[in-house]
Amino acid sequence: MPLQALLHKFISLLRIELEELEQDICDLLELWQRRKDSHEITNYVYLENKGLLLNEVGCVKELLGNIAAVDTSRYDSVEQMISDVDNMIDKRIRECAFPEVLHSLVKRRLEKVRQYITGSPLT
Repeated sequence: MPLQALLHKFISLLRIELEELEQDICDLLELWQRRKDSHEITNYVYLENKGLLLNEVGCVKELLGNIAAVDTSRYDSVEQMISDVDNMIDKRIRECAFPEVLHSLVKRRLEKVRQYITGSPLT
């Protein structure tokens, strides 16, 4: 597969993984809503969790925007681009004080795509 096609494939797959993560978080929001409605949890607990989850959704959306802006034509190798994307994600997570759990979830998704594209785990 030509390099540019592989680079675009990586970005596309990472975008799909992050969109899936966003949907998973939205599913959690619905679960918390149902638990509140059935009086399993208090409104206070629901609002606390809702606030955290909405923050996580916003963070994922921001990462999706950053991923979409990656210029694949700048790269001579897949590993170089993956490393830059990984560093960009780390930087955004630090600068924006993303929740630590979100950092680990995003890193797992990145590693999954890395393994699929390169056939080797993160070193």
